Parts: sequence; C-alpha cells; structure tokens
Amino acid sequence: MPIEVGFLGYGRMAQAISLGLNQSEIIPYTRQAASDVAKDLLLELAEERGFTVATDNADLVAKSQVIIVAVKPHQVQAALTKVRAAVANQLFISVAAGVTLADLTTWLPSSAEIIRVTPNLPALVGRGVTLICAPKVTSAVSLAKAREIFQAVGVTCELDESRFDEGTAVSGSGPAYFFLVMEALIRGAVRLGLTWDTARELVLKTAQGAVETAIQRPDLSLADLRDQVTSPGGTTAEALYVLEKGGLNALFQEALKAATIKARKLT
Repeated sequence: MPIEVGFLGYGRMAQAISLGLNQSEIIPYTRQAASDVAKDLLLELAEERGFTVATDNADLVAKSQVIIVAVKPHQVQAALTKVRAAVANQLFISVAAGVTLADLTTWLPSSAEIIRVTPNLPALVGRGVTLICAPKVTSAVSLAKAREIFQAVGVTCELDESRFDEGTAVSGSGPAYFFLVMEALIRGAVRLGLTWDTARELVLKTAQGAVETAIQRPDLSLADLRDQVTSPGGTTAEALYVLEKGGLNALFQEALKAATIKARKLT
C-alpha cells in the first residue's frame, strides 16, 4: 500500500498530526511512515500504531507522496540537503518555526512543491489552529491536501507569508496567553477561599462555556456578550473596571506586538 504521508521527524506535533489523520480515517497509520533520530521511541510507537518505519530520511522521502518536515528548526537545512537526491515531485510541508518559504525553496530542488504551516498546541487534542502559506505557483491540489491534513487536528487559516509573524503571535502563542489568564483566575479564586480543585473546575468550565457561546452566537459581538453579563453597578462591572484601570487591553496589544517582533527576528 502506498505511503501517502511521511513524517521527517516524529516528535510531539508529528505524533498529534499522525494520530489525527488516523482517527479521522483520512490517512490511516497503514499509509503513513516516519523517520526520527530517537529510534527506540519510533519503533515503540510504530509497533503500537502500525505505521512504517523508514530506514533513514532519504528512504522516507523516496517512499512518501507528502513529506511533513517536523524536525527542529535548526535541523531543517541539514535534513533537507541530505535528501535532495531522493526528491522527485513530492509535496513538502514544513511545521518548523522560523523556516521561510525562501529557505525551503533554496534547500529543496525545484521539482518539489513546498508549503509552510504553523500549528498550535491544541492540535495535540484535535482543536488546533494551523496557519498555512505557500508560493503562488503551488497547485490547488497541494493546497487542498495541506488543508485536509491539518483539518484532521483542528482548523486551518491561509495567510500571506508577510503576515505569518502576526498570525503566529495570535494563534501560535495565543494558547499561552489563555493559560496565563486561567491560571491567574484560579489563583485569585483560591485566595478568596475556594479549593484548588474547585477553582480549577470553575475557571476551565467557565472559559469553555464562554468560548462556545462566542462561537455559536456570531450575531453578537464580544462587547455585546460582555454587556449581557454586566449589570449596571453590579459585581462584573466592578471587576471589569479594575481590569481596564490596570491596562489589560493595552497589555495584550503590547504582548502581541512583542511576539510579532520576536518572530521576525527568528525568520
């Protein structure tokens, strides 16, 4: 049976994508292959999941129709340079942060199609957001294949590469911002006297409910939804006053700006 997707590197993100493809039945493990320097773990996962283990990176490329480049960013150039001879007309999708389309074009022969993506952490639980960009010459078939693969672990958003750093500051780094806010609320609830377990459950379930409400009511702006919770002179109004007085809105804007600047330095 032909190998549809080969993972050049089989770390945590590659494992999540691989699992999502299998669970969604888009590309089962029997049509996947992987190579990784951590041979013992790779063999253990292959026995558990049933994918093919390539003898080396060149073997993986020769076997696979689509190659997902999931090695560490500083390893991408060496890895792709070493497999050039095995490249025919496959599609290479890189998840490596900071590795640009220009880099991939330089390190791979012209016969390869290339796409750059940035998944985020919730892909590990099938709720990720993946940014996608590609050269203008990329075929519609290849773009559709990339969308199909990453929709197995969430949703996709196509952006011009010139806006990739801004997008990464929002979706790539974004989960950390929400984790920080939730952690702060939990600590605040504990300070008020709630137990850690109770505080955690209340905060996480409230956050989940707020997100689902915003998703299911696109007819209402976030400000409208906030107003529905905020009674004049009430407890919510008092809490929001403290947050706004502390500059929460400006802090988040500055945080996104700082993340974008840092991302540009990595590329």
